[in-house]
Amino acid sequence: MSSYYQRVRSGQPLIQQMLNTEVPHEGAAFWHLGQESLVVKRNGLTIYFDPYLSNSIDEKYGGAPRNFPTPLKPEEVTNADYVFLTHEHPDHLDPVSVQGIAKASPQARFVVPQPLRNNLVQLDIAEERIIGAIAGTPLELEGMTVHSVACKHEEYETDEQGNHKFLGYILNWDGFNLYHAGDTVIFPELLENLKSMRIEVACMPINGHDFKRFGQNLMGNMTFREAADLTDFIGADLIIPMHYDLFAGNTENPAYFVDYIHRAYPGQPFKMFVPGERMLYLSNRL
Repeated sequence: MSSYYQRVRSGQPLIQQMLNTEVPHEGAAFWHLGQESLVVKRNGLTIYFDPYLSNSIDEKYGGAPRNFPTPLKPEEVTNADYVFLTHEHPDHLDPVSVQGIAKASPQARFVVPQPLRNNLVQLDIAEERIIGAIAGTPLELEGMTVHSVACKHEEYETDEQGNHKFLGYILNWDGFNLYHAGDTVIFPELLENLKSMRIEVACMPINGHDFKRFGQNLMGNMTFREAADLTDFIGADLIIPMHYDLFAGNTENPAYFVDYIHRAYPGQPFKMFVPGERMLYLSNRL
């Protein structure tokens, strides 16, 4: 694994950096935008995961303000080829971000759990731009295979047809496997599903869950220990922790994660991002 870092950018200079970044065949480029918002560039495609690029939770839903400004505004995202949305919570499926990206990137298509297709239709996203994802049913999209993995954001939630509302995504490009977990706790079926996928880079929440936050309708995620343990169990080469930084009432101290990695799994590579930071990753497996 090899990486190269450069001064953090935001706004149009960040978009220009994404456009100018050349990714070798055996690698991928990553940009973290805070919370679980991640951009991945590989094989000529630029993919956004759960872009929360506004302050809509505070402004519309009376929630908490952001701890830091968004590195990008939705209307600045002109380079999206695919936008993957893991579930309907507004810090993951943000109406302001989705509508802004759809307008700024008319080429973009949106991958969303099948039960949430209508959520995007109601945001005036054309149906031909929406791809419904179903757990256990692979998607073939421009040279990559997408495996949708059912998640428990405390519990399974499904529609009348049994389709899961909470998904993680495994993207496979010719043997390079990237896992974006979305929001989930750990449970036996998840362990077994991931073990067989030979995941190289795992992007997982670490903010955990507890009685107080559950009482405030803040659904739980795996803890920093569980994320590290899961990484070891599935044999991932690199872990990128997420969902610990954006809202004061739903954060985790990433130093605990780092300390646990060093004590329990010395030598396990991980990457803590500054929002807007770029990382170039070279695969050990290709």
